[in-house]
Amino acid sequence: MSKLIPASLGAMGVSGAGVGSYIYLTSSENKKEEKVMTFKEKYSHAPLDLEGNTNDTIWSSKLTALKTGSPHHPDLISAKNAITPQGEDKAKPLHKEACRKIYGSSSDNQDYFHDFKKYCSKLLGDLVTGTWISSDSNSNSSWDGKLNDLISKKSELVSQTLKSFAESLKTGSLTEEQRKTIKDWCSTQKDQLFSGEGDNVIQEIKSYCTSN
Repeated sequence: MSKLIPASLGAMGVSGAGVGSYIYLTSSENKKEEKVMTFKEKYSHAPLDLEGNTNDTIWSSKLTALKTGSPHHPDLISAKNAITPQGEDKAKPLHKEACRKIYGSSSDNQDYFHDFKKYCSKLLGDLVTGTWISSDSNSNSSWDGKLNDLISKKSELVSQTLKSFAESLKTGSLTEEQRKTIKDWCSTQKDQLFSGEGDNVIQEIKSYCTSN
C-alpha cells in the first residue's frame, strides 16, 4: 500500500509547491515485512520427534492414518505411495521428511494444517493411554459411571468446562443429553493438538473418557 506524506518546500525545490504538496512512500519503504509463523513455531509442543525414538508409537499410528488418508503435501503423497503390501520401510523416512518440511511451512496454509494435525503431530488422544469409550449415549452405558464420578469428584476437576457441567448433574437422574455431552467433550479432547498440557490434564481425560 502506498502512503502520502506532506513534502517540505525545501525538499521540493519548486517555489510554486505549497504546503499541500505530497510525495509517495511505498509500503516496502515504511513498513517492515511481517514475519510468517511456521507450524513448528505456532504449535511448538505438537511436532513429533524427528531424530530419536521417543515418539515411535505415534509415528506408527500416523503412518497407518496416512495409508488410508488424503494428504495434500506432495512429499506426504510420495510417502503414502511408498507404502506397499511388502512393508513400510521405504515410507517411514519419507513420512518424517515430509513432516519436517511441513513444520517449517507457513501455519496459514490450511491444506498443510490438515496434514500437520492428521499425520505429523501429537494430539491429546495420542498421549492418553487406555481404551477410549465408544458406547452410544442413548443407553445406560459406561458413560453413567463417568457422570457419577463427575458428581462425586467435581471439586477436584481441572477443566472448568467439566466442572460447570458437573454442577448441573444429579445422581439418579442422568439423561441421554448428559451422556452425549460428556461423550462429545471426550471426542473434542481426543482430537486436540497437544499444547503442553500437564499430567493432571492428561490424567483427567483418561479418567472420564477411557474404560481403564
